[in-house]
Amino acid sequence: MLNLLDNIDPLVLTGTARQLPLPDDFALTRDVVPEKVVNNVKYRVSNRSRTRYTAKYRAYDAEPRWGRRQVEHSVMEGYLPPIGQRLLVGELETILLDLARGADDQQLVDQLYDDVQNHVYAIRARLEAAAGDLLLDGKFTLADENGLTLEADYTVPAGHFPTAATLWSDAANARPLTDEQAWRQLLVDEGFPAHGELLMSSSVYATYANSGEYRAAFYGFATAAANVPSRGLNPAEVNTVRQTYQLPPIRIYDTQVNIDGVETRVLPANRVILLPADKRALAETQYGITAEALALTRGTNPRITLQDAPGLVVTVKEFDTPVRVVTTGSAVAMPVLYNDGFVTARVLA
Repeated sequence: MLNLLDNIDPLVLTGTARQLPLPDDFALTRDVVPEKVVNNVKYRVSNRSRTRYTAKYRAYDAEPRWGRRQVEHSVMEGYLPPIGQRLLVGELETILLDLARGADDQQLVDQLYDDVQNHVYAIRARLEAAAGDLLLDGKFTLADENGLTLEADYTVPAGHFPTAATLWSDAANARPLTDEQAWRQLLVDEGFPAHGELLMSSSVYATYANSGEYRAAFYGFATAAANVPSRGLNPAEVNTVRQTYQLPPIRIYDTQVNIDGVETRVLPANRVILLPADKRALAETQYGITAEALALTRGTNPRITLQDAPGLVVTVKEFDTPVRVVTTGSAVAMPVLYNDGFVTARVLA
């Protein structure tokens, strides 16, 4: 063994990994299905269904009627699946030659920290895609991904995944205002807060702002159709309509990640999602404790405490036959849904 890693502290690599910020466009894992570390290797969701039963009047001296508890619990749990990748330190032969000539090990250190960034981005990109998967159908699904098949089905009612009766690309006949208000009412009728944000792609926004119903709402439904300008509304005009109808802000989301060499949208361009204002009550991306982190907690001189073990971990290992240095980024993580307080609707073909 060449002992190339004598000056490399695995705890420092992991600490660096955990301090790297999320990319700006990873809005789902930033605040829609936000990241959270849990001191476990399992996720556990306690779903509460609340029914507002009424009490009964009674005659004087009659016994009260037996009531029913308003909150019922169901628990869903399972193991957080492992996620990660390995990278071989590039140009190792060049580094070894420089070291043999008396150079310091800074080139190796720089390469390792470049790999840390690659690992963090790759893991977070996959979890951003996982959050999108969850919001599409209320399920997190893996189909033979590196040998793992998994489905966490949170049993969201089918009515939370509607298709607009008239697709919004039909500008003359689409009813985006009417549709959104109906989906908003669905949430309210089921006891959830009215949505606090509308998430959509730029493609949906273009058709949304160009719809006849939206333009009529801005210029006044009493205005003759012939007098309503044919151009789509600008963002300020769209916001005016939304304020009039007490609708929440719109967020444009077009993020893509690279899956198996293909740039892939996290969410299809034909969906809109009604999201609550308090998103932490809706869902989280939970990070648990990896086997790699547990290994760092063992021994007489542990490199990490059990309290600090949850979360993403980066390790590095040296091999001598053949000579190579490999970094590994690891996590056990997945999106977890707590309730049904959202609607994902298909509005374009």
